[in-house]
Amino acid sequence: MTDGDGPRTERFEGPLDLRATLHPIGAVFGDPTLRFGAREAVRATRTPDGPATLHVALATPGYVTARAWGPGAAWVLARVRAWLGLDERPPDARRWDPPLRDLARRAAGLRLARTGRVFELLVPIVLEQLVSGAEASRAFARLVRRFSEPAPGPFDDLWLPLGPEQIRGISQAAFPACGALPRQGATLLELARRASRVEEAAAMDADAAERRLVAFPGVGVWTARSVMLRGLGHADAVPLGDYHLASIVALHLAGEERADDARMLALLEPYRGQRGRVVRWILAAGDMPARRGPRAPLREIDPAAPALLRRI
Repeated sequence: MTDGDGPRTERFEGPLDLRATLHPIGAVFGDPTLRFGAREAVRATRTPDGPATLHVALATPGYVTARAWGPGAAWVLARVRAWLGLDERPPDARRWDPPLRDLARRAAGLRLARTGRVFELLVPIVLEQLVSGAEASRAFARLVRRFSEPAPGPFDDLWLPLGPEQIRGISQAAFPACGALPRQGATLLELARRASRVEEAAAMDADAAERRLVAFPGVGVWTARSVMLRGLGHADAVPLGDYHLASIVALHLAGEERADDARMLALLEPYRGQRGRVVRWILAAGDMPARRGPRAPLREIDPAAPALLRRI
């Protein structure tokens, strides 16, 4: 094993929270393609030049060091500033009301990542459609460990994300066997077949990117805007149709425990241009409306799934 490409040192202004910045590009829980330490992060990715593993670390204030492994190492190192949002200029929250100033202070260091890898962003987000974060993460991890391969570099049990080629090789029956919904599998297979058109959204402005993404079957506004906010750096993208998000936003901005999308957008209107960033600040705060019922249990996976996967 080589020592990889790098190290590459980048200077930046202001705070940087690697976990808060990079965690949204992967699955909600236990993502095998992404890991964090106290002041470092590791992400496996598939670049146009081939697989790569990126390691970034905060060594001294104002500097981040990056190293990468694999055929795509040079590609990802050249884009590390965008991946970490190092050139972002967040708004001055001091001109806003006290609740927003407090949220901005609590989320200091959270930047909007721009990975440019649209299909990689879509896979875990599509798996979040209509299910809990725990169920989506379980399905994502099972699919990755069954149909992907270990990432390059010196990190044990780090796996490459599923790319279009890997998704196209998965049978429709294997998705529910790994815990995904059949319709999620159908969406991912369609996206994989049209992957080049999917990736073009990375270079588009917000309106064009949304139009492009929602044109694919199975991709609605919630999915498209989640991709745009979580990994394409669009600061005004607000995911609509989420079961919990409107109430979470209303709790923070108005002290209301229940709200719909219309109410959420009304509350966010004063922050137009940065509404998605405000949503990220709110989610990072972690405060949730009071639960009105028991937590739903994880869906059971067919007991025959392991045998089915062995035959695939």
